[in-house]
Amino acid sequence: MIAKPNNFDKIEVRDYDYEPLEVGGHKCIIKKAEEYTSEISGKTSLKIEIDTDSTDKQPHYYQKRFDEDTRQDKKWSNSATKYVPLGQEENQVRMLKGFITAVENSNNGYRYDWNREVNQLVGKKIGASFGLEEYLDNEGAKKTNVKIRDFRSYDKVDNIKAPKIKTLSGDYMSMEDYNDMNSQTSNNAYEQFGDIVEVVDNILD
Repeated sequence: MIAKPNNFDKIEVRDYDYEPLEVGGHKCIIKKAEEYTSEISGKTSLKIEIDTDSTDKQPHYYQKRFDEDTRQDKKWSNSATKYVPLGQEENQVRMLKGFITAVENSNNGYRYDWNREVNQLVGKKIGASFGLEEYLDNEGAKKTNVKIRDFRSYDKVDNIKAPKIKTLSGDYMSMEDYNDMNSQTSNNAYEQFGDIVEVVDNILD
């Protein structure tokens, strides 16, 4: 016999029957922007949280998920969060410039002001490409989740094709090849909604 937890009757069961976010391009809006320093590496990044815009084919997707989350420690979905490195290495500067350029191209007349705080980005439009990525759940089972792949210009998202699937090994596979590889298993490429934090890979303008 197990003991009934004291707060058992007060806990609400979360409904995971969400409509999955479509892979490919989405029109988005920046909800939060802040400098973030990793306690592990000590490196500083620009932490960007976005949501699908009101004009997107799936409007306010992550806001709805956030509002429906009844946990006291709820956080904005890691699937809609990206960390843009703020280092001085060439590839890091290239990623930051790609992001800033995408923001400027997405907001008519806007130019990033380096003399102001990064929260000037809040409310700005931005395009984003979302793709499937493999992850391991708490039981060690392999599943996939739709996550931000890179940032794009707002008016270019309709032309973005679904990115290749990122596997646990770091390789990228087409949907067709991925489904063929997994055809003999119970894992399906459209299982969704695992939340893990990942540092940005590529940012394109």
